[in-house]
Amino acid sequence: MFISSYIVAHWLAKDSGLLERSPELRHLPYLETLPPFRLLSTPLTFNDSEMELLKGTSLYGATIDRRNELLDQHQRCQAVFKHYAPDIADGFTLYVSAAASPAPQPLIPVRWTFSERYQTSAIYISSRSFPSILLSPNPSLAPTPASPSHPVLLPLLDSLNHERSTPVTWMVDRMSKSGSPIPEPASDGSPGELAVSIVVGSEVKAGSEVLNNYGPKPNSELILGYGFSLPNNPDDTIVLQLGGSPTKWEIGRKGRPGATDALDGIFQEAFHRLLVAWKVDMREEIGPEWDENHEDEEFEVDMVYMRKDAALMLLNASKSRLGPLLEANERLVSHSRNPATTPSVRVEVPRMLLSYVEGDVAITRDVIEYLEVRLDSAKAELRALGVEDEEDL
Repeated sequence: MFISSYIVAHWLAKDSGLLERSPELRHLPYLETLPPFRLLSTPLTFNDSEMELLKGTSLYGATIDRRNELLDQHQRCQAVFKHYAPDIADGFTLYVSAAASPAPQPLIPVRWTFSERYQTSAIYISSRSFPSILLSPNPSLAPTPASPSHPVLLPLLDSLNHERSTPVTWMVDRMSKSGSPIPEPASDGSPGELAVSIVVGSEVKAGSEVLNNYGPKPNSELILGYGFSLPNNPDDTIVLQLGGSPTKWEIGRKGRPGATDALDGIFQEAFHRLLVAWKVDMREEIGPEWDENHEDEEFEVDMVYMRKDAALMLLNASKSRLGPLLEANERLVSHSRNPATTPSVRVEVPRMLLSYVEGDVAITRDVIEYLEVRLDSAKAELRALGVEDEEDL
């Protein structure tokens, strides 16, 4: 929020003719190299037609949540500007251009949109920032409790595009005024400028693009934070969560490390929830003399029933999830075939979303396959225990 306000302050001061009298605002030349709002493509910039293409996906709700979060931040920052800098606070407006339309539009109120400037700064941070821990003596992309981190913008380095699995190394040095590294800087901060370097671990041919590696990210994160997706992204995931549970299970593509473990995890959580409810019912039915540690044949049958019910509960939820995803996929395919039907949709948006939805569909189908195996296994166990009534199976 503070970085966004600092960025917006440059534009407001420039509009008000106050920039020359604001020496603390030093980054306008850098900001003017960045793409304007109408060229950004995260869902925060989507118009109503583009949002319609997102319906039925988890990214639709995530986008609305993010917009509401930014709206709250925007209002709080606007109040601060009105108090301390009323001359420029009017630039924090709730009116924006029709964000994603191909041609510039007049300033009009548009559903789901708010301050173009504040929103633009937020997108810059989500798509271009690095963790401040990169500037530590031991650079890392993963903050820890002992080494907390916050977003920072690194001009020029933030212009490098992403290529999955590109080997890169981050280096941090302190440079003398002559431009040479200062060996082994003192922990209290030696004199000299901090220099951050990215070293590409593979050959880059002359005239070709130097690329960075943003790390393994699913298309949902790439779209929401950066505004692009990768076809057949191996790092795609979906997040499953039982109602009322704080635990979120991130499920990757079939065969990816941890995918089966996560599926086993949510299945066991569902089974445990049924087990707890069963124990409560048994205590109420039999009374305090009931021994929950007593295991007999009836107990074993009940346990298998609960495994069956856990699989069935998750299976029905997954099938309910798949339906809207297939509808979203059909909308995207239909638009790709007849783009003229919705001319306000930018060309890159359905292409980007289709890669995301196809990944979600594939993983959801993997989840359904896993749960069907679990369900069939439980039914086979019940038959082996003598349960023959098909209604009970």
